[in-house]
Amino acid sequence: MKKIFVAVVVLLMAVTAMQSVSAAPVTVQDSRGDVTLSAVPRKVVVLGYAEYDTLRALGVASTVVGAPKTNIPAYIGKIPAEVTDIGSLKEPNLEAIAELAPDLIIANSRTAELASELEKIAPVFVLTPDTKHYWQTFTAQNTALATLFGKEKEAQTYITELAQLINTIKAKNEVSTEKTLMLMLNEGNISAFSTNSRFALLYQILGFKSVDEKIEDSRHGQEMSYEGILRVNPDRIFYIDRTAAIGGDSTGSDTFEKNELLLQSSAGKNGKVTALTSDLWYLAGSGLESFRLQVEEIANSMK
Repeated sequence: MKKIFVAVVVLLMAVTAMQSVSAAPVTVQDSRGDVTLSAVPRKVVVLGYAEYDTLRALGVASTVVGAPKTNIPAYIGKIPAEVTDIGSLKEPNLEAIAELAPDLIIANSRTAELASELEKIAPVFVLTPDTKHYWQTFTAQNTALATLFGKEKEAQTYITELAQLINTIKAKNEVSTEKTLMLMLNEGNISAFSTNSRFALLYQILGFKSVDEKIEDSRHGQEMSYEGILRVNPDRIFYIDRTAAIGGDSTGSDTFEKNELLLQSSAGKNGKVTALTSDLWYLAGSGLESFRLQVEEIANSMK
């Protein structure tokens, strides 16, 4: 149970030497490799909401001059009017970004393939934790991003508190025999996700046991039917509704939870089918704030 907490302490001690805000240039590593800045960023463009919430958690959201403003997750609230809308999460407006003359652009998995084009405008930091090593890369990348702003201590505090909450949940799962299934609804279709998927947080970090280790670890999940759910018969189900997350019809959850086959499963019979906050889990997650909210939501579901 103490392994995550100890690992966090070791990681954060390793970066403590880089605490000086004035020490420039500074080089850190993102999901691709080295990122070097000659000074602390003053004008930042974020291409996603996780990036924005990390900066907000670190107390430097005021540096953001450009961000997406479509389907903003409820936990973000309003992004200040003076922040320029730079387009959608998948298709940012490169011309609008260039006009802002940023000194840092923070991208993510949805926009990582644009990094080479974006680097013609400004240095790019890609915040994309590896789903096979989620905790290690989540903490390393968010700490590296904090280092660029001279905010290592703030990141250290945040991550240490996260580790303590995680260990509480993990301890419960270590003594539990329950098997869990993570699902995503999308316009009437159902996809299942396993240990190394975009929802690796549940399995790798929080210690939930997958109901079926053979579930495909693709980004979009493995197609699943109600018959399939009953066949694997999970003790606990978590799910999100992608359609609702992106502003579509939000009635899918009602249809899902009332399905007769679902109600015959162990999870259905025992009232352990939990709808997670869809926009939080689908549109964000790898930021300091969104990650904490996800962990807290899981903790509350277990009370």
